[in-house]
Amino acid sequence: MPEAAGLVLDRFTEMDGLVVVEAHCVVCELACPDCCSVVSGRVHSRYGRRLVEFPYGGRRVLVKLTVRRFFCDAVACPRRTFLEQAEGLTTRCVPGPG
Repeated sequence: MPEAAGLVLDRFTEMDGLVVVEAHCVVCELACPDCCSVVSGRVHSRYGRRLVEFPYGGRRVLVKLTVRRFFCDAVACPRRTFLEQAEGLTTRCVPGPG
């Protein structure tokens, strides 16, 4: 598996040539990616992300990642919530113009 800091492996299964890795992030607090002024530990919600299948060691691998959405409590920040990222596996999606 690629290096991914702050992840815990919950389950590892293989069926019909597909390896399924289930994991979750364990970082307790995060800074808002927009304002970076306030570190938050308040979790808004959790949900599962299904990362694209990729070959690894000659096998197909699917990563199911449980991530959390945190509140940003900075009064001046327009972002109310933000999503944690799994370093080495996920990146922040920046919306395009329009």
